[in-house]
Amino acid sequence: MTKTRILKTQLYRMDRSHYSDTLDRLHTQAQTIEQGLDRMRALVTQARQEGATWEDVARELGVSRSAAWQRFGPKD
Repeated sequence: MTKTRILKTQLYRMDRSHYSDTLDRLHTQAQTIEQGLDRMRALVTQARQEGATWEDVARELGVSRSAAWQRFGPKD
């Protein structure tokens, strides 16, 4: 999650009067997922730099080679 998105979300959470424990847990889970995706992107990049093929990456992720490349490949 980008720093701007986190700050906007934190400001929203502080300002709302209808604060809910369920929404708080949802927010925490969303942050956890975003951090996990960031880590996964970094690991894919590292694996590729170490010589792993897209087929190798795809096998570990349980997806097709093209799906791995579309998700983690270079962005134009």
